Amino acid sequence: MTNTLFRKKTGFVLFLLALLALTITACNRNGDDTIPTEASVTDVTPAEEEPPSHGGNLHAPRDLGGRVIRTMANWDDVPIQFVAWGWDEPDPATADNYFMARMIFDNAQRVYRDFNFGFEHIAVDYNVFYETLSASVMAGSPMTDIFFAGGGGALGAIQNGIIQPLSNINLPGSDLLDGPRMFSRIAVEAFGDYWGFLDARPSVSGMGLGINQDIIRAIGAPDPVELYSQGRWTWDIALEIMRMATRDTTGDGNLDQWGIAGQPGDFALHFIASNDGRLVTDDLNYGFDHPNTVQALEFIETIFHEGLWQFDQTEGFNAGDWARNFNAFQEGRAAMWPAVSWGLNNGDLPFEFSFVPFPIGPANTSGNTWMGGWEAALSFPTGIDWDPADILMVLEEFWSFAGEDVDLMMDDVLAWPRTIFMTEGCVQRVAGVTHTMYSDLGMVVPQYWWITGTFVTHFHNQSMTVLQAVEAYRGPQQELLDNFFR
Repeated sequence: MTNTLFRKKTGFVLFLLALLALTITACNRNGDDTIPTEASVTDVTPAEEEPPSHGGNLHAPRDLGGRVIRTMANWDDVPIQFVAWGWDEPDPATADNYFMARMIFDNAQRVYRDFNFGFEHIAVDYNVFYETLSASVMAGSPMTDIFFAGGGGALGAIQNGIIQPLSNINLPGSDLLDGPRMFSRIAVEAFGDYWGFLDARPSVSGMGLGINQDIIRAIGAPDPVELYSQGRWTWDIALEIMRMATRDTTGDGNLDQWGIAGQPGDFALHFIASNDGRLVTDDLNYGFDHPNTVQALEFIETIFHEGLWQFDQTEGFNAGDWARNFNAFQEGRAAMWPAVSWGLNNGDLPFEFSFVPFPIGPANTSGNTWMGGWEAALSFPTGIDWDPADILMVLEEFWSFAGEDVDLMMDDVLAWPRTIFMTEGCVQRVAGVTHTMYSDLGMVVPQYWWITGTFVTHFHNQSMTVLQAVEAYRGPQQELLDNFFR
């Protein structure tokens, strides 16, 4: 057992090292991502197969008496987080990776057989998901035993006792609760407890900076990818590159190239996170006056005072035009922009590009590089008949399909970004920012974080300084928090 654990930990370390492996070339390609949308009820039943010789076996087999675990999500088909992709037997003629698909499927059948249970899946429309779940819990009859949902409504559900904390679970030998988290990870943490969890595969929708390599070469700037790999990717250097890139390239007296593009209120948040700033304090009060946040806002103020941000000079400055601002980088006239896998036109861009995390601010001690809300995750409703430990037990068994080869877990989830980016370095950096997101409560309180767009407008117009803006909006922002929390 000791040698096995050592080999597992070694594999995990090697995977983390792989995330740090960087290339210095540009990346783009075409790709496609399809999300199922129709709702229905699906039953997943065990299949009779001989036990495989690989994977699993985190927990001793236990007969659950053929009971059915009710699962719920806001789309049809059992989400992959429930059964580790194991409900359809793979076809070697059509499977993208038959070896892995076979391993996953065989392991899933082992889990069904060893633990003797089944699934019943319920799909509920996203717009009424938490309302429907809450009504059933408050009526004393939860409609599901475990659910997968976005973080948008999770905060209210936690406050109202609809979701139970993971500290309620007693599962000896759990990979998630007291183990190395080789196959699972915490996704939602708040109020001193854990509330949501996922399998250990990284997200591939984390935010970083896209780098227009054509512009970087044209202006003779240092490559941000090289700077990042050398540990020299900082605000100061990023600002200098923005200044170098912002210029008139045609000689007509008008700027036609800029240092940064993107929705300004959004990337302001990421710079706050990359300086370990806060939006909400630990006691649930207004946090924009946090020294690290103020310092980040002053950095943003510099960008807009110096005119380093790309905007349509014909239509005028508009920090609220999300679609125009978000897609402006596709014109190829900005050196960098906030980049996310789903927002890169499947890699079909008219220039070479790379992906790096946001640069680190001077007050950063955490390694965080961007800010987000809560991930869509698995949670347990309050008052279910099942012992949550039993459900977590079988999920951990599903997720352990790779055994000691933990990097196999990453192959499936990385397949999509590999169709977008040309280099493995970009793909690994996309995966790596999964672990450098700062989750602030201000991102899950409705409308609270929108104020950053207002701040940016003041900075552009030079109508308020940072400290003036922070104080001017303290009252309304605090009222949003008071209404929500108190």
